[in-house]
Amino acid sequence: MSPRTDLLKTTAFFISPEKPRDMSALVSRAALLLCLFTSITLVVYISFSNRPHSFVRFTYPNVETSSNSGPPPDNSPTNISHLLFGIGGSAKTWEERRALSSLWWDVESTRGYFWLDENPPDEKKTGNGGDSLPYRVSSPEWKRFMYSSSRPAVRIARIILDSFNLKLPNVRWFVMGDDDTVFFTRNLVSVLARYDHREMWYIGGISESVEQNVMHAYDMAFGGGGFAVSYPLAEKLVKVLDGCINRYYYFYGSDQRIWACITEIGVPLTKEPGFHQFDIRGDAYGLLAAHPMAPLLSLHHVEALAPMFPNKTRTDSLEALIEPYRLDPYRSSSKVSATTARGNGQSPLHGDTPFKYIRSR
Repeated sequence: MSPRTDLLKTTAFFISPEKPRDMSALVSRAALLLCLFTSITLVVYISFSNRPHSFVRFTYPNVETSSNSGPPPDNSPTNISHLLFGIGGSAKTWEERRALSSLWWDVESTRGYFWLDENPPDEKKTGNGGDSLPYRVSSPEWKRFMYSSSRPAVRIARIILDSFNLKLPNVRWFVMGDDDTVFFTRNLVSVLARYDHREMWYIGGISESVEQNVMHAYDMAFGGGGFAVSYPLAEKLVKVLDGCINRYYYFYGSDQRIWACITEIGVPLTKEPGFHQFDIRGDAYGLLAAHPMAPLLSLHHVEALAPMFPNKTRTDSLEALIEPYRLDPYRSSSKVSATTARGNGQSPLHGDTPFKYIRSR
């Protein structure tokens, strides 16, 4: 009998029974064939699964499979510790300006530095209330950049880079400003907390002066009034900043350079009316009396303005404005004028009036 004949007989055993009408025999043989096939498949699978093939342990790149992949994202509410201030100053103005800055800077909670062009000539304590303000000297690299008019503007534009390079932990927002700017930090925290710090944000305000807006831009955050940059945007900005500074060397201000660089990244300005550039001189009564229903965030050029309260110096007026806010940023415990206490324009803040809102009556 040939091997071909034997093979045909073996196959016939599983496929066709001797008696076609005997269905039970057919079912039994089919079950036996299925069991044999399953056994062979199981043996092959076990044999190959024990080998270190890369396709057996394939993981998707966006799926975390390790418990040591890093801490989870921090979704807690934004607080003052998440803000890093970078304040532009100079050694020449440090002595007089730090007394003003000490009115709003809380050494126990405010994070950041005043960035100077060089060390102050006299670092001895003078008793002016500003002895504890932290300062740093800007990186000397700013001196190598091109400029057309204001060389210090190059240094101030790079403050966000100097601040970022400190690599301080838990920073969500970089807040830029000048040493003659008064910030209302708790109000600023409440405003920034409304935005997702994990996205790219450029938040600030324009000037109250139409002339300045026309000269510079209506969609640029004026640096004196202050502006905030979220960490993701700052991370991209610092990578292109030096190139932008050289490319826009003909701009006058540091805020123009920052605005141009952020515009190239593709992030527009988000305006918050509480930032005040105050490109005005003299009496600010009208602007303050017409303040929108929004938290007061900053006041710039306060040294160039008339005192906000009658019979008080500029410093005393600011202290009178800040003191009730410092006690309770949301509600004032005493009647304090948010503008100036004169005539029908008086706008006292009673105990049941949120202090963070200034409005005309």
